[in-house]
Order: sequence, then C-alpha cells, then structure tokens
Amino acid sequence: MATFIADIWAPIDYRVAANVSLIYVAALTTIFVLLYGIRSNWRANQVGRTLFAKSVVLPFVLWQIVLATWWDTDFPYRQQVQFIIYSLGAVAYVTMTVLLWREQQSDRSEKK
Repeated sequence: MATFIADIWAPIDYRVAANVSLIYVAALTTIFVLLYGIRSNWRANQVGRTLFAKSVVLPFVLWQIVLATWWDTDFPYRQQVQFIIYSLGAVAYVTMTVLLWREQQSDRSEKK
C-alpha cells in the first residue's frame, strides 16, 4: 500500500517493486517451511505429511522464478530444474487432492 501511495509523489518502477516483492514471498514461504518442518509435528498424520511436502515445493518454485527474474532466464540446467520442481509440485497436489477426497468421503460416511 505504501508503494501505491508513494507513487503519488515519486515515480515507482513497478517491475522492480514486483521483483522485490517476489523475493519477499520466496523468503517468507521458506521461513514458513523451515518453522513448520522443524517446530511442528507434521509427521503425526497423513495430512501433516502431505501439507509439508506441498509446502516444501512452493519455495523451490518461487526461488526458481526469482533466479530467472534477477539473473538470467536461461541459467544453467534451468529446464531440468523446472521439470523436477514442477513435477514434484504436481505429485504433491495429486496426493493432496486424493487425500482430501478420501477424508471428505470418510466424513460423509461417518455422518450416515
């Protein structure tokens, strides 16, 4: 919000501002994963394990985007890195979707 207000008095380069915000998002998701992984009992159940796996993938996606944004879109092994990260994300979300569906089915059958 402060950036939009500052734009009234000073020219703002929103491309740079967005790229800096991307670094913040990547850093904060990384901090979340570290705190969740170290301080939470995510191993206690399947939901916790699945959430942790998904949470680990997101910072990798974001840091890969940060690298491409600030350094070079064709950094070494970029295509291989993208393939691994995006494939892990797809596997994590398939797992989460199946788990969610099973939990919902279980809840519905318990209500009957």
